[in-house]
Amino acid sequence: MAADSIKASSFTERKNCVENMLLRVASSDAVVKSQQRGEPDLTAAEKVSILQKILDKSPGSFLMRFGNYLVEDDLGNFEHLIADYEIAFRVKEVEKALDTKKKKVGVRNRRFECLQRLMKNSDYFSEEQMRKRSPLLYEQYIGQYLSEEEKFERDKAEIGHDPSLSELLMSRQEKQMDEWLLEYQRDQENCTEEESESGSDTPEEEVETGSPLKGCPTEQEKLMLHEEFLSVMQDKFIRGEEQEFDYSTVDANTEYDDLKIRERDEEEQYFDSED
Repeated sequence: MAADSIKASSFTERKNCVENMLLRVASSDAVVKSQQRGEPDLTAAEKVSILQKILDKSPGSFLMRFGNYLVEDDLGNFEHLIADYEIAFRVKEVEKALDTKKKKVGVRNRRFECLQRLMKNSDYFSEEQMRKRSPLLYEQYIGQYLSEEEKFERDKAEIGHDPSLSELLMSRQEKQMDEWLLEYQRDQENCTEEESESGSDTPEEEVETGSPLKGCPTEQEKLMLHEEFLSVMQDKFIRGEEQEFDYSTVDANTEYDDLKIRERDEEEQYFDSED
């Protein structure tokens, strides 16, 4: 009786796991059935029913079509079929894809932790440093709205004192170089936009790369633009687009892992080795 009870419990558990997997795939953007134009959208229950039939008929086909929508726990639903070469091959593919996703998430988390430390312990995300790294973005969000007096005060603050004649001349030369760089970057963006427009047969919504706001912004709007500029620069850092930053010092560095996550991973690794 005890053995029968265990078998029944195991069967129920596996059934629940399969149902959860099918519901997850049905709730995603996976195409479970080709539909004609004008046909009503499939309900969640209809999608689950179709997925169940595909799984029953050909587990290998199910893995091939919907493997990208599975999570690690779902692979236990195919353990009893692993002797089949195709199933084993498909499961390996899904495992590789999940491992790649996990690594990408890990890299992103490490970059985020590094960002937090840079924000707290350095001037990397100061307005001055961000302006130097991305002068065109700075001009779009902040620079174009500054008065001459505000620009002078900004430059004086960056120097740290009232500028001498030589410093003024140097600042003017740097300003001319910045203006040249801005024009060059604008020309590059315009060329890219023209190429994308000429290569498209259908009209697309115009992407605006100039002023985020029309007219003269209020002080509140200027503050909002400062926050947006910081957010854009933070996103660039997370995506790995800061060309002068050495991401190799972060992406493979476990020192940037969340301590609780690291302890959990080490604990799981220990028990896996014990098994």
